[in-house]
Amino acid sequence: MRFDFFFRLNFYFFWLSFDLSRIENMNLARPFKEFFEASLRNDVEQNKLENLSREFFADFIHYTPIKLELAESYLAGGRIDFFYNSLPDFKYLVEFSDNLNRYWYLLRAYSGALAKLKSEHSVKSSKKLYSYYFSKYGDRRLLRNEHWFEKKRWEFLDELQCVYTEEELENFIIKYHQILTESMKIYVSFLMAFIKDLKNLQHESIASLQV
Repeated sequence: MRFDFFFRLNFYFFWLSFDLSRIENMNLARPFKEFFEASLRNDVEQNKLENLSREFFADFIHYTPIKLELAESYLAGGRIDFFYNSLPDFKYLVEFSDNLNRYWYLLRAYSGALAKLKSEHSVKSSKKLYSYYFSKYGDRRLLRNEHWFEKKRWEFLDELQCVYTEEELENFIIKYHQILTESMKIYVSFLMAFIKDLKNLQHESIASLQV
């Protein structure tokens, strides 16, 4: 039984990695850079704007990977509650990339639910959690075939509904902890590509000022 569970789980990750190879990188940092600069343009003198922008983007490029590494360490250590609480640090980026938007909301949804399941860790509590989510989002179930996030949400909830024993609950938590970890790796890859794009834009900006 457990062998079949882990075989199916490993096959899922093989399919996921294969599917990811076909996803084009759609992260573009230019709107992020332009938005920040435009938000300051009316209040800051031009020479100060350039310095503030340079400092802000330098900090973003330096500290964001550190924050990501810390969040990943929470997952690796099984502290899904800490991981969930770290996600607001990245929320503002959902406005600048479809991929960052999609995966940030997935990470938040899965980690929030898993943190609750791990803290109470009983079949009875899992049923209460399912009832809570169904009462809150049940009217969106019809969108599962049209909306990527709703598909992921209802995959999770439909499997949770079928949990009836402590062993099934433990397997469910293990499976979605691994899915959460893999999803975080995907999110990190998108965000690091975003940072790389921002670095290139910064180099272009500095070079243009030196001409």
